[in-house]
Amino acid sequence: MLAPLKQKIIINALLITALVSISILSIHWHNQMYLLHEQEKIVKSNHERINALNRQLMMESSELQSGVTVYQKSKEELLMFSPIESDEVSI
Repeated sequence: MLAPLKQKIIINALLITALVSISILSIHWHNQMYLLHEQEKIVKSNHERINALNRQLMMESSELQSGVTVYQKSKEELLMFSPIESDEVSI
């Protein structure tokens, strides 16, 4: 009579121990997922900031390059010259 009762107690203790350890692992896993999500948000915002800066620099570079090529083309092909500065404006 004691043997089946002892077996039930041992099995219940093992099941409770397994349940508690799985619960602790589940809490730890959820915490790690939360921390990973926070890190992902930080990395994503940094990536967006870097992309925006890169786009801005590329636009400035293309505007500068466009202005330089227009100026060079006007001097070389169209034989235009820079205006001479004068104090007097003729009408």
